[in-house]
Amino acid sequence: MLLVSRIRFFFSFLVFCIFISGNLFSQSIEVNSANSSFSDKSLKGFVVCIELDVKTVEKGWTRFLKSIGKFETVERQSYVGLNLMVPNVSSDALDFYSKLSVSPRCVQVFLGALRAGSTMEMLENQVENIKKLLNDFALEQYRQDLISQISEAERVVNLAVKAHDKRENEGRNIKNKIARNKRDRIRLIQDLEQNATNLRRLQTDSTQNISEQETAIEEISKVRKIAEEKKLKLNQIK
Repeated sequence: MLLVSRIRFFFSFLVFCIFISGNLFSQSIEVNSANSSFSDKSLKGFVVCIELDVKTVEKGWTRFLKSIGKFETVERQSYVGLNLMVPNVSSDALDFYSKLSVSPRCVQVFLGALRAGSTMEMLENQVENIKKLLNDFALEQYRQDLISQISEAERVVNLAVKAHDKRENEGRNIKNKIARNKRDRIRLIQDLEQNATNLRRLQTDSTQNISEQETAIEEISKVRKIAEEKKLKLNQIK
């Protein structure tokens, strides 16, 4: 049970560390201005650097874009969504442009937008909303990653607890077998002692029986001799 308590304490401590790490991630997220090109268009937008696996970020970003509206993949990790209404960004329709790229340090997610069907840039408040979208996405990615880490840690701890419980049960079974073996040994020793006592008694009885047999033989010889003597005397009477 001590090992189980230690494992559970370790898990609680791990969750605490992950929680602290989550706070550090949220403090280190930076959304910066950037430029990107799409076919014949070059536009301003924002980029966020996410230090997670590229497949994880790509999957999360694809799901995030679907929540905004219909996007088409124009090339590998490059997406365009035209004439989309996104209330938390703008009350007018916008054309969204997004691209993922991988740097040695992180996965860079770019997002920019123009007023639908034009090359006109967004208003300042709309630009800030785009920036917030990227920041919220990065936060959610880190949060999901931490949740995954917690789930994996919990799975490992549960396996360790089950393995320990199994060993503990095996230990109890072994102790029970040892106790049973000791009882059997004591019983066998007692049986051997009783057997030795019985053997001594039988040996004594056997010795006494032999002596009694010899005595009986002597008595028979005496009686036979007397009978023979009586027969001789009987024959002498005429």
